[in-house]
Amino acid sequence: MINTLKLMIAVRIFFALLLLPFASYTQDKPIGCKDLKNGIFHSYPKNTADHYICRREDNRQYESNAITGDSVVWEIKWLDDCTYSLKYLSGNTKFSDEEHTMLKKHKLVFQLQSVKEDYYVFTGHLDKTSNPSFNKDTIWLAEKINPVSNELVKFVPNPNTLKKEKFSDTSRYAVLYLYRSGKVTNSLSNCLVYFNDDLLCIAKNNSGYVFKILKEGTYSVKSKFDKDEASTQLDIKFGKTYYVKSMVHWGIFKGLKNYKLEIAVIDRQQGKIEFEEVILNK
Repeated sequence: MINTLKLMIAVRIFFALLLLPFASYTQDKPIGCKDLKNGIFHSYPKNTADHYICRREDNRQYESNAITGDSVVWEIKWLDDCTYSLKYLSGNTKFSDEEHTMLKKHKLVFQLQSVKEDYYVFTGHLDKTSNPSFNKDTIWLAEKINPVSNELVKFVPNPNTLKKEKFSDTSRYAVLYLYRSGKVTNSLSNCLVYFNDDLLCIAKNNSGYVFKILKEGTYSVKSKFDKDEASTQLDIKFGKTYYVKSMVHWGIFKGLKNYKLEIAVIDRQQGKIEFEEVILNK
């Protein structure tokens, strides 16, 4: 069964790439948003090894994955000079029924943050820019000669595969267990959880998720709901296991909110016990 986590990861990855309006465009004057409404551009989305080629013509955007050959057609509508929406029209990508339903019901809205000579930076949102962004990435004017893999986080639907891989302190990746314990209060409030500002999952009440972290370094883990947010940091080292707990506290808080978010790194012993009590998302 396809769950919301897979759906949102698919949304984050697939749409981050398709949203683009960059063209093969060179001239002496500075490039602006208006110059990006037609042409060909390239995307190497975060947390993937993919390369997308996008062609924009008038109110249509055509995308193809240079690795898999999958393609999608979108209807483009410019909301202002630097903001546009995408509506799914057709494509041979293997969307699930749930994903198709989501695409038919919602639009993807992209906001150009900065435009440079050979790239631009955007943020992607569902339906409107006032909603939380599901990612922030870069679109390139020309194809990269030697692209490097952007894979950083990989979802693990079945933690038993880690045993088969004989995960240990010599492994070339770390493992992150992210969870939210079950509560009666605010049980229907789903938090968005980000890893270095990119959407990681939707933390439902009484849920757990497992990820491989493929690069060492210091990363932020942030939860968001409505106008509140909380964050913590992880110093990722290969061969290590990390437990991060997302929480929604009930009460009366500043701004007359009846909830407050918290996200924290939990020690391994306690984290393992608590993680085994939640429902694993696959």
